[in-house]
Amino acid sequence: MKSIRFDISKLLVLKALMIVQFTLGGISVGECQQSFTISGTGQSISGAGEAQLGVTADFQIPVQGFVLAVGFDSSLLQVSDVSIEGTQIELLDPDFAVAEIFPEGFTLGVIFETEPPIEGLVLQPGNDVALASYILQSMVILDKGETLEASVDFVDFALNDPPLQNILIQGGESVGTAEGLILNSAPTAITLLPPPPASLLVENVTADENFEGCARILLDSPGGETQGFVLAVAHDESVLELMDIDLVGTDTATAAPEFVVTSLESGGGTLGVIFDVEAPFDGRALPPGSGLHLSSFCYRLLDPLIISEGEPVPDPVDSDLVFTDGVFGSPPLSNVIVQGGFSISPELIHGQFHADPLILPSENTVLSLQAEFDLLQGDAPIPGAQGQLNVNYSDPDDNIQGFTLTVCYDCELTLNQESWTFEDSILDEVGVEYLAVQVDDDPQDGDGCELIVGILLDALPPFDGQTLPQSEDLLKVGSMTVEIDETAPCDGALAIEFCDGINGLGEVILDTNVVINFDSIRNFERQSTVVQVVPLELFQRGDCNSDDQVDLADVATVVSNLFFGFEILCPDACDMNDDSAQNLADAVFGLNFLFNFGGAPPLPGPYDDGPDPSEDSLPVCESDDTAC
Repeated sequence: MKSIRFDISKLLVLKALMIVQFTLGGISVGECQQSFTISGTGQSISGAGEAQLGVTADFQIPVQGFVLAVGFDSSLLQVSDVSIEGTQIELLDPDFAVAEIFPEGFTLGVIFETEPPIEGLVLQPGNDVALASYILQSMVILDKGETLEASVDFVDFALNDPPLQNILIQGGESVGTAEGLILNSAPTAITLLPPPPASLLVENVTADENFEGCARILLDSPGGETQGFVLAVAHDESVLELMDIDLVGTDTATAAPEFVVTSLESGGGTLGVIFDVEAPFDGRALPPGSGLHLSSFCYRLLDPLIISEGEPVPDPVDSDLVFTDGVFGSPPLSNVIVQGGFSISPELIHGQFHADPLILPSENTVLSLQAEFDLLQGDAPIPGAQGQLNVNYSDPDDNIQGFTLTVCYDCELTLNQESWTFEDSILDEVGVEYLAVQVDDDPQDGDGCELIVGILLDALPPFDGQTLPQSEDLLKVGSMTVEIDETAPCDGALAIEFCDGINGLGEVILDTNVVINFDSIRNFERQSTVVQVVPLELFQRGDCNSDDQVDLADVATVVSNLFFGFEILCPDACDMNDDSAQNLADAVFGLNFLFNFGGAPPLPGPYDDGPDPSEDSLPVCESDDTAC
């Protein structure tokens, strides 16, 4: 509405003189006791809350219009929604009704008739006649135990330009305090109180079968609208992972905030929300209320409690979710709500993440890992050797549709992702339509070395239901190469074992499971494997004198050792024909090799150092030439 910028009483006098003539029945305006009263006084406002007040009038002469001017302390109160709605004034549908709001009060001017045809429209005499209503909001947030009294008074010649006074227009005359109009207002109209206790609650959450759960953050705030908030919640990072801070389905999302920022940090997370930061500044906010759902903090248990039937049942996990001030964020954030433009620290009620053990029915499925190093082919498990990692299964009464293999292995081993093969496996015969192999061989990324294999037998049309056959024996489903790093310690046990809750090179957390009848089965026997690095002796077969070459001198050394007791360091090297004995046949074998009458000495051969693939009873070499 437009502001009142002129003296309404003068306009009405002119209108009355030119158009309207009233008969006052001999009653003099000055003889009547007439008044304005501020109604609704004695109320209290808690926090940044509001109170609705009004203005009523008593008068004995018909009213052609009026002006109201109400003031208060702008440091304590502000006004909004000055209205004639619901009053007799609204029913009369005045031609002119203008309100203007100022920091320290408001004015309202009403003229019932300003446009032809002038029909003598007036407000009939009465008592306690409602002229207007308005909303007052507290501009201060008091501490607990504090109170303030804020007066609301009629003020003459203080508001608007030119300044207006409180008047009734009767018979074309202005009736103000000088003409006997009484202005009634309480000297202490409104009591300001501290806000009602507001609280933030982390609702306790129980994990689902995937050991995940979202804890709702709830707000109780009966004292006023919430214009924004900050949440900062800590968790035990050795027990839980914070996966997401979610607004879906919350009261926050319903209010459509214009500013939202989340942060997932080590050991906690923060959420900041402001509802109205963009033009046209329409005052969006959360209404007062209890149990307002602000957000959901979603967690995952790092070590799932999965056990088989009959196994001892571990205790459930209860991990605290704690509101924490001054720790997370940069600069550090505290848990607050914003009401009336003020930051309020609510009561903080912490919660817990609860997870029960998952007891799975036992299945007689077996998944097996087996590492093979073929000593007969010169691939003994020594540093630098290459072997084969086989994946096997057995299930005597179920047909497996597919499986996910999640494996953790010692980073002193290297797996070749590209080497996966179905050769000589059951799947070489049955066929497979989906394969995914992923090797995380980076020991520096914080999660060790991991292998993930996904196999689905029937993944493409015509979907004819192919599965792994039932088998009581372990059958190979695939294999890949595994190499012992040169840095591996001798006599070291390098584990390759099933482990759950890994992500390989991706972000999705996976567990080992088999698919049977379209169900994901986790409770079955898993057989891991260990690569035992051995300090095998290395030598060249035929190098009897230990000078790192095979020649005629070695034959002479064999003969000298046999007949003259010449000392040798490595009996295995002198066993040229690898018959587990030292005799003259070794010298003959060596001569035949040297002079092209026979084959080369057996593994490890006469050219490169290597371990002895044969078991014999010959003494251990004393050359200290081993694989380590």
